[in-house]
Amino acid sequence: MLFAVAGCGRVVSGVPAPDPVVAKMPRLTPDKISDVLLTTDEVGKIVASTTLTQKFENTVPTAPNFTYAPTQCAPMMYTADSDTYGDKWNGFRLRSLQEAGDNYQHAIYETVATFKNFLVAESLVHQYQGVLAQCKDQDVTNTPKDATKDKASVLHVNAVTHNSDPTAVSADWTVSSTGSTWVCSDTMRTQGNAIIEVSSCAYADARTSAVITDRIAAKIRQLN
Repeated sequence: MLFAVAGCGRVVSGVPAPDPVVAKMPRLTPDKISDVLLTTDEVGKIVASTTLTQKFENTVPTAPNFTYAPTQCAPMMYTADSDTYGDKWNGFRLRSLQEAGDNYQHAIYETVATFKNFLVAESLVHQYQGVLAQCKDQDVTNTPKDATKDKASVLHVNAVTHNSDPTAVSADWTVSSTGSTWVCSDTMRTQGNAIIEVSSCAYADARTSAVITDRIAAKIRQLN
């Protein structure tokens, strides 16, 4: 007797076969993450900067040097937080880009992480969507763990729409502070078994993070 279960696959001649929809989903392997991250020139064209340089690159999620209040809003404040990403990823890379020197006009953090399958990747986005639902329109206090190096600041979270690709499974928000034109647009979206998270900050509400994540998603699709 043959059984076909929607979303799970089917049995063909006694051999399980994957669902055709799932089989067609793009799949990114950890060794290809560097190939899909955007270059400084590619990001520069999106954010209108010709002098971006790579500041650093991480191969594992990290923990912030700040505490946050409300505590549940931490994922909105810090890109690729190790507490939020957990240990289910099997490949990870975060690349930091900005202009040289202390008077930079842009700061971009582009992250790609791979997971066992698309369900695990989507569950992380759904987790962020839940956090955003709790934290939108709220002020979040960022307190440095080492008070001698910096002082506390208050940042406002605003939920925004992912207009560049309405089909994306994503969470999108901006972070800003009163009295400053510095705004960070943030997007987390999936593409197959990969999570793409981008924070793109500038002295304007440019909302370029969604465009950058969508370009990375397009690169992942092109690999398959």
